Amino acid sequence: MRAAWIALSIAIGVGIATGSTNLPTTVTDTLTAIDSVPTRTDLDLAFQNDPALALTTLVQVANDANFPDVGVRLRAIHALAKYCTASPCAASDVAHTTVTSVISSAQAETAGSPLLLLRAAIETLGPMGVSNDVGVLVPLLDHDSRDIRAATARALRDLCNATAITPLRVRYAKEPTDQVRLAISEALRILDQCTVN
Repeated sequence: MRAAWIALSIAIGVGIATGSTNLPTTVTDTLTAIDSVPTRTDLDLAFQNDPALALTTLVQVANDANFPDVGVRLRAIHALAKYCTASPCAASDVAHTTVTSVISSAQAETAGSPLLLLRAAIETLGPMGVSNDVGVLVPLLDHDSRDIRAATARALRDLCNATAITPLRVRYAKEPTDQVRLAISEALRILDQCTVN
């Protein structure tokens, strides 16, 4: 069994080196489950209890613009939040820098799968809990996509950093979409509680 896993690790490494990440069936199955979100335990098991390989592979999938399955890529981005070395995540953590890199490369996108990848990265950034990510997220409050604006409001809520209050209020005052206004309203309510605690 160990020899099979070593061969699998080499195959993943070769795929990564050539720019097209190849995943074992167990990993693909874990990242494409429909009825559940994979837990850290599920992911570790899929990678034969090798968290370092899991993190390396998830980072490669998240960054692989040529990866053929967008759904797996979305799940890999979301899974990165489970691989922070501390809680909250450190700004220099590989999982965190990967997610911010995805945001940076996709923030100008307005349609299609790149927009979905941007949303997944935003949704992952909030739970990572890096307080300084307010600066990464605030510009996205003015994104053309209402889904991105709403996801950004929720991520800012999750960061629980009071510096997000003013930009959220400014956006709320000019936001035409009820979906986004509701997300901003909830974020402001939570952020007001964060400042009290």
